[in-house]
Amino acid sequence: MTGVALPVREPVHVRQARQQTGVLAREAGLSERDVERVAIAATELAGNLVKYAVDGLLMAIGRPGAFDLIATDRGPGLRHVEDSMRDGYSTSGTLGIGLGGVRRMADEFDIFSRYGEGTVVLARWLVGLRPPLGVRPGVAMFTALGETVCGDSWVVAERDGITTVAVSDGLGHGPEAAVASAAATAHVSADPTASPSELIAAMDADGTARRGATVAVAQFHPARSTMLFCGVGNTTVRLFSPRGDHETLVSVPGIVGRRQRRGSRVQPLTRPWSDGNWLIMHTDGVSERWGDEELSGAFDRDPATVAGWLLGRHVRRRDDACVLVAAGGAGP
Repeated sequence: MTGVALPVREPVHVRQARQQTGVLAREAGLSERDVERVAIAATELAGNLVKYAVDGLLMAIGRPGAFDLIATDRGPGLRHVEDSMRDGYSTSGTLGIGLGGVRRMADEFDIFSRYGEGTVVLARWLVGLRPPLGVRPGVAMFTALGETVCGDSWVVAERDGITTVAVSDGLGHGPEAAVASAAATAHVSADPTASPSELIAAMDADGTARRGATVAVAQFHPARSTMLFCGVGNTTVRLFSPRGDHETLVSVPGIVGRRQRRGSRVQPLTRPWSDGNWLIMHTDGVSERWGDEELSGAFDRDPATVAGWLLGRHVRRRDDACVLVAAGGAGP
């Protein structure tokens, strides 16, 4: 599925953000009125990153039923979040609408900030009818510096009350890595009700790509309050319980594609899944050295906000990166 991340450090990046997010919003199916709103919001968010932020990123993510803008940085953070939402509280050099204006333009809005650490802002526009996923997903992505396409892919697909999500990392960078990861996630889009084991077997048998890929697949059965998981390769996956503690779900070593696994099957893990659960999956473009304390208070926010927070703080900028967060409960 679609997504782009734009490093924002200089004024020229603000103009680029406006242009590129407008194009992506139109491709995602937004009305011309909302496309213009996305462009204005992107200008404001990118302007904030240039003036105030360290290591700012602006992401545009098209996903089932929605188009997300996510601005994230590594500091300095907002001392008073509510003050930042007041009309008239804006950065110089932008259109002057402020975060309050961004909130009014978007269909949904979220913000998470810690003073001295950083800020994430999410602005979302809804596209058509939202699918009844039974989980709430959020995604953040980054393309390795110097590359034009991201070699990581993700997917969220639903059918017959079953929702399946996956992240995949094509070996290396660039177009061939993107083809490899997209070939893997395409199997989830084609048959989201197939078991994770069957999906990984199909991915491994696929000979379309010249390279292999790592992959992690999670499948949610809300009617049974269960989740199934399978993974191949070095994807980080952590399942958080309603109490806040977590379990690391371990993938088997290797890659999929061109029969690298030679027919060996991956047995799925089965875990309880309810409204209080959160699942975080990310490729190795994000450091796994983050602790639960970094998410304190974040599980009250939108899953896309959590994805943006983790990626913004822990992305390895020389590598592609993808973070997918799923929370129990209805909604996209």
